[in-house]
Amino acid sequence: MNRLDDLESIRKIDASEMAALLSDFPRQCQEGVNRGENARIPAGLKSFIPSAILFSGLGGSAITGDLIADLIREEAKFPILVNRDYSLPRFVDKKTLVFCISYSGNTEETIASYQESHKRGAKVIVISSGGKLTKLARSDKIFSLCIPGGFPPRAALGFLFFSALTLFQRLNLIKNRRREVKETLSLLAKFKEELSFNIPFRKNRAKRIAEKLKGKMPIIYASNRLAAVALRFQTQLAENSKQFASRNLFPEMNHNEIMGWNNPLNLLRNFFIIFLRDKGDYKRIKSRMDITRSLLSKYPAGTLEINTKGNGVLARNFSTLYLCDWISFYLSILNKIDPTPVERITLLKKKLAEL
Repeated sequence: MNRLDDLESIRKIDASEMAALLSDFPRQCQEGVNRGENARIPAGLKSFIPSAILFSGLGGSAITGDLIADLIREEAKFPILVNRDYSLPRFVDKKTLVFCISYSGNTEETIASYQESHKRGAKVIVISSGGKLTKLARSDKIFSLCIPGGFPPRAALGFLFFSALTLFQRLNLIKNRRREVKETLSLLAKFKEELSFNIPFRKNRAKRIAEKLKGKMPIIYASNRLAAVALRFQTQLAENSKQFASRNLFPEMNHNEIMGWNNPLNLLRNFFIIFLRDKGDYKRIKSRMDITRSLLSKYPAGTLEINTKGNGVLARNFSTLYLCDWISFYLSILNKIDPTPVERITLLKKKLAEL
């Protein structure tokens, strides 16, 4: 029996039950939609036409901005940026719409950027499960959307992303995507049935990919279309699998990193390349990926391709993201470490609080 089919062993290692949170992801996405649809948006926000949109957050909260920016990059008539810092870009002013997202509501960088956004007179939307950020927003009479608490931030993406996406639609910042959302939720439900830990190794793609990555350093390559999905995969490998990974994008990596695949040879033999590919990739990008894979094939321990599934961009992006989340989970099991706790991050925050 493959070790990833030993359900008793999986349950022992996954003591904090990350598998249950992953299985709940499709429902959580629907709940995010519901929260966005039921929110009472102030009239001043509904009539506001921004010159730019800024997402301010860190970690599992910030990825919402990256995913939305990738999703609507060909549609948006205004710049969308993600700010992962205490301070703000100078352009943020009264014409800017700022989404301050902190799942816990206590992320100190996001609180600082919220205060600066408010000071500059920007239109601000807060998405959080509570904490200091929500208290500040309510005190300042800033629109805040509250989502369920009690999850690791990286395991609350369904709430964060789909509530924000629904607000985007209700504010007429993007076209209506209800049909795409419906397809996405349906595909996620299908993937749940295919990837859950009770599905045997021979039928479970996430388990098979995790097995290939055991003891290797994953190198993730994608086009700019899947930049946020690639970032999410890298960070999930770090937090869930407690595994170092690297990420780069086409065509940029063809102008520099491709030459790095020469030395040191003894280390390159332990690297494993994963190409994230999408049918919407630019034609020349597809050619670059094919050529790059052939040029590098003799160096790493192996290569594989993950091709997106689905019709709409949203479904393709999120089904791939969900697959990668499960891969990171199974790799944590192979690494014999509970995927949920992040002791080093907790210790870092504790030491900062003591300063």
